[in-house]
Amino acid sequence: MSRSPLIRLIALGGIVAAASLTAGTKLNPHLDETMVRRGCPACHTGHGVSQSPMLSKAQKETCLACHNDSFGVDQQVAASALAADARPPLLGSTLSKISVHPLSAEANSSDQNAVVCTSCHSPHRSMPAGRGVAGAKNRSPKDPASFEYQLCESCHGGVPGSPNRTDVARLVDSTNRSYHPLEAPATERSPSVASSLSGREINCVDCHGNDDAGGPRGPHGSNVAPLLRNNYRVTDGAAESQSAFALCYKCHDRTTLLDKSAFPEHREHIVDEKTSCATCHDAHGSVNNRSLIGFGDPSRPSPVLPSSSTGRLAFVSSGPGSGACYLNCHGVEHGPANYGAAKIQQTIRSAVPLAPADLLPPRGRPVHGPGPIDPRRPRQIDFP
Repeated sequence: MSRSPLIRLIALGGIVAAASLTAGTKLNPHLDETMVRRGCPACHTGHGVSQSPMLSKAQKETCLACHNDSFGVDQQVAASALAADARPPLLGSTLSKISVHPLSAEANSSDQNAVVCTSCHSPHRSMPAGRGVAGAKNRSPKDPASFEYQLCESCHGGVPGSPNRTDVARLVDSTNRSYHPLEAPATERSPSVASSLSGREINCVDCHGNDDAGGPRGPHGSNVAPLLRNNYRVTDGAAESQSAFALCYKCHDRTTLLDKSAFPEHREHIVDEKTSCATCHDAHGSVNNRSLIGFGDPSRPSPVLPSSSTGRLAFVSSGPGSGACYLNCHGVEHGPANYGAAKIQQTIRSAVPLAPADLLPPRGRPVHGPGPIDPRRPRQIDFP
């Protein structure tokens, strides 16, 4: 087949694909010949690079011919490839930031295990409408028949039964004890979450993306690792502020989080002890614990130590705002340390004098729960 009929066939395929799009999509500029003046030949040639979809260069270089910087756009306009009023997103400076999404420089879409632009984007398919609406679940930019989180999990999911740090899919699974609501709304609502998000879902790009609100959208690059849109201090020792935990405070009300009545020990830890949210919480989810508490997850290196008296590293919840921690942190033994309603009950039990006979359970009956406190033994240490 000669080159000209082949190019016309490719163009026809693009037109048919565009015509078959549902009403819930918006036109892809690549399919708009008022913007991409040369149509398909702007990217494709009859004799391209081997193993590529008829590209004259590797995919990254092909895409960045228009999406790198304004100089490249001017060159494409001068070559009549782009319209003078075309405004493609420019990714050059974004891909030079501290934290960037990996992108193979010399690869094409057919290369196994390579990360290329078309790993996430479909240049021949229009984008689904409604992306970026608060509380709405985004459709995939590659295939509008699926969701954005499914696209991310296609790479950020591990082997079932083999937990690892990069297996985000395992942590956001809606069958977990707690999770950030990517796949489904949360089963419990934190009092700190904005009311507009109650019962709603969020998207990966709500947290991961460009830290420059005026720059190209999406998880291409950010000066806040790992590819975060806002500051999130993940190590202890930083003073609490709206800026230090700006990522969390986008959705969680700062005043409520530091209110002792709603969160009994948050202020002491976050403000007084300068503890990061990440020390206790896993931002994606927790398989076994409430409130995204990451203790006990074998795939998560813990910044705190097990309790020296019990050897346990665990979080035991007795309900919202109440429970106990088994660990050793900020120089204090928690073996366990009770908080909330559990702490109040512990204080009441400790204040009641016990006769020696009261220290023993009734004969023939098992003991459930912590049982009575023996005043002859060292008291449990509560949070400071």
